[in-house]
Amino acid sequence: MIHTRTIAAALLAALALSACAAPYAAAPSGTPIAITPETNAEISKYLRIVKATRPGAFAVSPDGRDSFFTYCEDISCAVSSYTAPALRGCQSFSGAPCTILYVRNEPRLTFSRTETAGTGGRHGSEEQRELDFDFNDKRD
Repeated sequence: MIHTRTIAAALLAALALSACAAPYAAAPSGTPIAITPETNAEISKYLRIVKATRPGAFAVSPDGRDSFFTYCEDISCAVSSYTAPALRGCQSFSGAPCTILYVRNEPRLTFSRTETAGTGGRHGSEEQRELDFDFNDKRD
């Protein structure tokens, strides 16, 4: 008989592997994206949340003005990819295809910070729902 803990461990492993293998959008050109001071502040907020151990993804618009990030307060949440909701959220703000800038705390794209860009832009975030397992369930 399969125990609940075995199933939970297998599910966690599958989710972790699929999140790592999830594709992310490539940079639209070879030049770095120039991000605004507001987007830079959002990156700082994102990196404070995910630190070195929490999963998440940060997406930015092609002009560097709009951004969206998603994260999990636990080591694993009920989502197979953190990049997909980050891209969707960013694209809903910008109206243009966005690019993944960070996965966890690792940069995925070269970017620069600019002070000359105009202000504005929209930013958002979403905490993913943690996996909820009842490890005390003794049914087999």
